[in-house]
Amino acid sequence: MKNFMQGVLKVLYPPYCVLCGELLPMEEWEKGICTGCASKIPFLTGNRCGFCGRELQHGEVCHSCLEKKPVFERGISAFDYDVLREGIARFKFDGSKGDGAIFGRLMAAFLLSYHQDWIEEIDFMTAVPLHRRKEKERGFNQADILCKSISENTGIPYQEDILSRTKATIAQSKLSARERHENIKNVFLSQDCPDKCILLVDDILTTGATLNECSRALYRSGAKKVEIFCLSVTE
Repeated sequence: MKNFMQGVLKVLYPPYCVLCGELLPMEEWEKGICTGCASKIPFLTGNRCGFCGRELQHGEVCHSCLEKKPVFERGISAFDYDVLREGIARFKFDGSKGDGAIFGRLMAAFLLSYHQDWIEEIDFMTAVPLHRRKEKERGFNQADILCKSISENTGIPYQEDILSRTKATIAQSKLSARERHENIKNVFLSQDCPDKCILLVDDILTTGATLNECSRALYRSGAKKVEIFCLSVTE
């Protein structure tokens, strides 16, 4: 019955390509990506900052990460946020969890194609948590959806509930860079994770404030190394 209803909904509301937003023909519904985009997926490759994944003209670390070194060991992002802006909005705010699974599949392909060494050293991945009130309002945690899909497609174990958010905060998107760091300070707790190499997953990297605070919590709980992997990064 569930599959039947999902089929009916797809006929009434056909899915769009998660990358370009074009209406998908029926034969491409399951892939979630149109033929054109599938032939040239715009992964972030080339010379990139080793912490945030932003493009570099030279060197290994961008000016922003040199000026304020991140807490985590290193980081990568699969896409430029501007490419996925509409798709991420549908995923997070329109409840399109299927799009999230497709994004996770693309993130897995990015790891397998360009960062195989990461997969080999990671003990497990975990998601940046939402406050329970926010998660109840949205119906899901977007980073959790991404993690489940990445794990399914790479074999990296996913440990849920390693991190928790102790209080609700103002949405980071409404704040300046300085305000973001203050807003998120000391709001995460971590379960014990002694001597573990952890991959921390989120949907968007902007200032890195949330990822830094999560990393601090993981290190306080014994993590040996924290690496971050985001679906997208803003410029």
